[in-house]
Amino acid sequence: MLDQIAQFTAWPILTGIVIGYVANRIMSGEGKGCCMNLIVGIAGSYAGAFISSLFDIDLFGAGYLKNFLFCVMGAVIVLWIWKKLFE
Repeated sequence: MLDQIAQFTAWPILTGIVIGYVANRIMSGEGKGCCMNLIVGIAGSYAGAFISSLFDIDLFGAGYLKNFLFCVMGAVIVLWIWKKLFE
């Protein structure tokens, strides 16, 4: 049971950091740190899921690469909006 809890907790955090890092590298060419990458990655994951629902694309069971691409696309959009509002 502890194994499942560890996987459930660690997997979103690790993927969030990776997604945020990739999005930051695409937008500005540099990483922003683990915490900022995690926040951007999590927000980007939700934005990517929203974008996929707008285009009527089901991400559930679609494969890791497709999910990853939509999450990175959502994170890039989140960063673009962030830069337009606060910089």
